[in-house]
Amino acid sequence: MAWVFNLPLVLVVTFISITVKANEKSALTILTPSYFANEYDEKNINQHFYKVIEPALSDEFQLSVQFTNHARVMKRLASEKTSCTYNAIKTPERAKNMLFSNVPTYMHMQRQLFALKPNIDNIPSSASVESLLANKQIFGVIGSTSYQQLDPIFEKHNTKIAHIYGENPFLQLSKLLLNRRIDYIVAYRESLYSHLDAKQLKLISSRTIKEYPQFINGFFTCSKTAAGYRAIALIDEYMKSAEMAAYIQQLHNQSNHPDDAKAMLNIYTQRYGIRFENSD
Repeated sequence: MAWVFNLPLVLVVTFISITVKANEKSALTILTPSYFANEYDEKNINQHFYKVIEPALSDEFQLSVQFTNHARVMKRLASEKTSCTYNAIKTPERAKNMLFSNVPTYMHMQRQLFALKPNIDNIPSSASVESLLANKQIFGVIGSTSYQQLDPIFEKHNTKIAHIYGENPFLQLSKLLLNRRIDYIVAYRESLYSHLDAKQLKLISSRTIKEYPQFINGFFTCSKTAAGYRAIALIDEYMKSAEMAAYIQQLHNQSNHPDDAKAMLNIYTQRYGIRFENSD
């Protein structure tokens, strides 16, 4: 009858084993830049979290989301404390200290050049930032972000660049522009326009930028730690799923002109092997 007394012990050991396994999940913070300082930021990350981050990572990580400014996001990602973010731009400099997914999580329309109409009305539809800086125009930029092809140009003309840091930098840039403290801004249209009312929008116009390609990629990005490598591997695997393909298709179709969305999705298929339903 000894087995009668051993059975509860087996059950207790099994329960403890399961509990310990659940508690073995590593904590992983998902950093998100607070660009707009309103509900748009929260809605944006929530959508990515429940559609991508949670299904890809929650089996192995205890996930949390933290809002902070862009400069702190970049600093944290380059540190030895594991964290990740969604839709970061990849540059050679960042790749030295950060990990990036193999496939872009989102493909953005390129940044544009913005100015008050008197400063931009006589400029061609596609403008050269290099030429404008050579003519001693003042540009406002976010100091912690990368402008990719424009980075060496901004460095060359550093005395003509106003670097903005801190919370809600797009709001700061829009105020500087409207108050004629700077001549031009390089920004995504939705990022700048979200801080302007109808009256202010009538004062501003934009141009495409000669130095830029048509689209810019954002990637899931993590710190270069063991947990960061694992998180990237899990995201790369999830990017191959039908669920992720459907989400990519939904995002790009909702956010872009149909012709632009089609071109973006074609790049996903041709360059990254992502197949979409109901595509030509």
